[in-house]
Amino acid sequence: GELKIIWGDDDDVFDPIRQVRDFTVAMELYMDDAEKEGMDEADLQSVREIVPMRLFTYQEIDSMSRIAGFEVVNLYGALSDEVDVNSQDEAFRLVTVLRKVR
Repeated sequence: GELKIIWGDDDDVFDPIRQVRDFTVAMELYMDDAEKEGMDEADLQSVREIVPMRLFTYQEIDSMSRIAGFEVVNLYGALSDEVDVNSQDEAFRLVTVLRKVR
């Protein structure tokens, strides 16, 4: 089978005061007929939930890191180190690399 996980929906609500986005998370399991053999019809095939997620700015991450004894080493726009954080076409998240200050 194949499990598809979808993060976010166009209709997700963002509260700019609290900086919280209510992310829709959907998981759908696709199976062919052979894989379904012997399974009960009531078996779960899809789940859809709303998950509140606090969004942080770079300035907040930098401040909290310093308070905790870390320093920001690098920033990326995705989990790949090849995506520049300032890339308007490729960057879709803020990935921060921290180092403990000695």
